[in-house]
Amino acid sequence: MIRTTSIPVILVAALLTGPLPVLAGEDEHDLGLVTWMGRLQYYTHKLGLSVDAGNKPLIAYYIHEVEEVIEAIEDIDDADGVPIGKLVKEILMPSFESLETSFESGDEARVDADYNGLIGACNQCHEKANRPYLIVERRHDNPYMQRFKPSRAVVTPASE
Repeated sequence: MIRTTSIPVILVAALLTGPLPVLAGEDEHDLGLVTWMGRLQYYTHKLGLSVDAGNKPLIAYYIHEVEEVIEAIEDIDDADGVPIGKLVKEILMPSFESLETSFESGDEARVDADYNGLIGACNQCHEKANRPYLIVERRHDNPYMQRFKPSRAVVTPASE
């Protein structure tokens, strides 16, 4: 049995373990690298679930979100002596651009492979940044209150 005093503690713990969005009015330029990486992980995971579901409009949406975060991380010159922006431009961005190109081509198998390449690029960046313990892996489970499967197209009767 959970005591009522434990419920607030459990709720706070649950909130702190998930990705936290930026609060309204917070200056995005003041966000640290860890926050940006959390955003990148959040949107990249949702992108992967969209790829798994074959939901092209949702893939396009998350590609855009991932790109915005990558561009923000590119602007971080240095973090703890690591040239973050340089690494992102050299390793992550080419992989992301390949994913973008494969999506535009409509080749679903290539999109899936390039998504895996993006995950690999994240790990390459972590290696180059001397953070080999930060290992990203593709996950297919959905922890979100969101359906990634595309909705059925609405079929309307032909007008007479």
